[in-house]
Amino acid sequence: MSENLTANEIIDAVAALTAERLTTYIEIGIIMPIQGEAGPLFAPVDCARLQLICELEQSHELADEALEMVMSLVDQLHSARADLQALGAAVDAQPVAVREQVLAAWRARRGG
Repeated sequence: MSENLTANEIIDAVAALTAERLTTYIEIGIIMPIQGEAGPLFAPVDCARLQLICELEQSHELADEALEMVMSLVDQLHSARADLQALGAAVDAQPVAVREQVLAAWRARRGG
């Protein structure tokens, strides 16, 4: 799936998703579609995100407020992961001596 999906297509793609729940998720801000000429459009990442949201809602019976909090934490985790990957790439681009110094300092701060 590489193209944006319409609301009907995303509802068809995510088994547990209903039009009412999709509207709620948009209203509370845990899904933010782009606005197309014919209505909202959903990126492939929105499909994966909606699958996770529906699974969390069903398996853990989470209320909307809890879903907002959980998805905020998921977003923070993804952001931290991207930051760490960028930092790792920056360190990898350094000379060996610098990489060894950074690794030694990192180990010292982690306690071993």
